[in-house]
Amino acid sequence: MFRPFAYVALAAALLTAPAALAAPGVSSVKPADLPAGHYVLDNKHAVLTAKLKHMGYSYYTLRFTRLDADFHYDPKSPEASKINVTIDPASLDTATGADAFGLKFDKELTGDGWLEVAKYPTITFVSTSIDVGDGQHGSVTGDLTFHGVTKPVVLDVTFNGVGSGMIPLTTRTGFSAMTSIKRSEFGVGKYAPLIGDEVTLNIEVEFEKK
Repeated sequence: MFRPFAYVALAAALLTAPAALAAPGVSSVKPADLPAGHYVLDNKHAVLTAKLKHMGYSYYTLRFTRLDADFHYDPKSPEASKINVTIDPASLDTATGADAFGLKFDKELTGDGWLEVAKYPTITFVSTSIDVGDGQHGSVTGDLTFHGVTKPVVLDVTFNGVGSGMIPLTTRTGFSAMTSIKRSEFGVGKYAPLIGDEVTLNIEVEFEKK
């Protein structure tokens, strides 16, 4: 049923809405404009890819599809932020499907001699310090626990901005990050150096303020 008064009321509300109801998208690339609070990962807009050299011919790329993360932020002391990340190594996805024998490459890489996900079901990263750099580009140092081994790593981080989400009055922010590790240092050295030992990790994530 057509309800003209309802539409008029909605139009009036939109016309008189505060600035917080601005169009969704990035409104600032200044970390100081990111409101204080607790931010949680939007899993639908998060990806971790890993790239390593394959016999010198190419850089083979795979991804992990299940990860979780959160951080607490105060623009008055951004260096005090604490970031926690958990990755499910069983979510490794090579997008190759099964071979002629019906075997899946994903299964091989998550099995014995590689990630051994039955024995090591999680990969974690916990930040230990933050260098805010120039504000938009900085670094995050933290402890990476992978395949039962914990080592410090440094993420080069870009702050992509803060703004509104698709839902009015929500706050969204996003980051890009990268680092590289030697897999042999974490006990996953199979076929190295024929299959590259150095693995480049690229991270694209969006967070929502709770």
